[in-house]
Amino acid sequence: MKTKLSLPRIRVIPPVLIGWFGCLLLLAIAGCRTTSHVSSSAASSAIAQSNASPIPISESSLLIRLPPPPEAIALDSATKRPVEVGSPIQLASLETNLPVGASPMNLEDAILLSLKQNPNLVAVRASEPVAHAAFHVAKVYPFNPQFQTQVLPYSRDRNGNDGVVSQQHVIVQTFELGGQRQFRRRAAAANWRQVSNTILQAELTTTAQTMRLFYTAAYQRELRDMSQSLADMNQHLVGVMQRRQKAGQANQADVDLARLQSQSSRRQQRLAEASYQTSLIQLQNQLNLDARVPLELDNRWIHMRWQPLDGLTYGRSESQPTNDSLTTVDTNRKVDLNRFDNDATLRQLVANRPDVVAARAAATMASENIRLANAMRRPNLQMGPMWQRDQGATQFWGVQAQMNIPVVNTGKPLVRQRIAEQRLQQITAAQLENRAVLEARAAIRRYERARRLVEQSRGEVAFSVSEALAPFEDQFNAGQITLLQVFSARAAIAQSRQSFLDLLNELALAAADVTQATGLMPQQMVGDIEPLPRAIEEVPAS
Repeated sequence: MKTKLSLPRIRVIPPVLIGWFGCLLLLAIAGCRTTSHVSSSAASSAIAQSNASPIPISESSLLIRLPPPPEAIALDSATKRPVEVGSPIQLASLETNLPVGASPMNLEDAILLSLKQNPNLVAVRASEPVAHAAFHVAKVYPFNPQFQTQVLPYSRDRNGNDGVVSQQHVIVQTFELGGQRQFRRRAAAANWRQVSNTILQAELTTTAQTMRLFYTAAYQRELRDMSQSLADMNQHLVGVMQRRQKAGQANQADVDLARLQSQSSRRQQRLAEASYQTSLIQLQNQLNLDARVPLELDNRWIHMRWQPLDGLTYGRSESQPTNDSLTTVDTNRKVDLNRFDNDATLRQLVANRPDVVAARAAATMASENIRLANAMRRPNLQMGPMWQRDQGATQFWGVQAQMNIPVVNTGKPLVRQRIAEQRLQQITAAQLENRAVLEARAAIRRYERARRLVEQSRGEVAFSVSEALAPFEDQFNAGQITLLQVFSARAAIAQSRQSFLDLLNELALAAADVTQATGLMPQQMVGDIEPLPRAIEEVPAS
């Protein structure tokens, strides 16, 4: 419904005043926008000053924890991401040129490569410019001034003579009386934080998956090498038995038994080689590397000393709050797992997990949408100056105003919908945090159980398979033990070494779960790489 207000007829006001009035109106609107821009710039300056002293992190740390998201938001100059007040840089530089094929790749190089060029992660990162642009769109006032004109040149008086050209000119500006712009801006900022933390969660998931694939490939390589060593020793034993048969010191059954054992070990070696190549291909796909590029993995993972988790808080030890190196932590002590049954401790540990922060940002965006829906219940006002001249050359100067009357659509249904959406987001965030607590508890328990078993069995791989079998081969060459005893010793030593590798692989996979569940990086769980103790459990001779 339009309401047209006109003042009494005035003949002395020229049309140029209409232009001056429109200019003053535009300057007032521009002044409001400039003030908002200055306030935004001042806020950005304050945020930049608060971020001037970030939390120091080591170059090996890839991800660090974010504090709870405050209201303010800024754009980091390095990563072009929204960061909150007091938040440190989320990621170390990913522009490191990593040589592929030139030297053995360690876990840190693999993680950096996956964060830099994993296909799924690159696609997820493409969503951030959209949220960035939407945030800046929400900061702009959505309505421009409108100019309306109406000219009626063909007018005649009662005598048929041409009359004065009748014309009307109006400048109209839409005013949001409910302050909707601030709510749109806050909702867009919350959406930007949600997208940013969703990308961080994707990076965390990529890191954990890279850990799993890297350690799986390293584990399969150890099994391949052990199978190769056993196959070579069995092949050598076949030649020994053939020479003994020619010398009359062995019968045909011993030669056939040695040949059968060699054939079996050779088949196992081929299967282990195929499993290793499969795991290597999966790792190359994760890193987005060409399969034709040779990839060699660092084999120091067997010598890693994994740290207990009860002394770690966001990657730092409680006894060493200023030292990033955790090598002095006693890895042999028994960890009290009951500490991680406390929900408060676990909730503090997972409170800043990116997906939890993203869920909270979604709930914040839903709250701002409720405020926006309530503000939209107040109709917008369209108002501006008007100048008109009729057929009698009489000039009118007035004001035209227009406003919707909320009779049919009062805006309440939209508010109820936004309230339901907010309740949904709050429930989703709460249940996601509960699930994160369960995941963290399960991952920590799995890690600590595997770590204790590995520390108890570290001496089992101090020697290689050939070194461990050397005493038995000497006794066999001296005629003190039989061929069956040699095979039994080999089977026992191989089983013992494989069981330790299984435990070590379980520990590595558990560490990947801890990374994904809590955000702790592998550099924060691993101390110095130490040589294995030379003591080994004595294998019985018979």
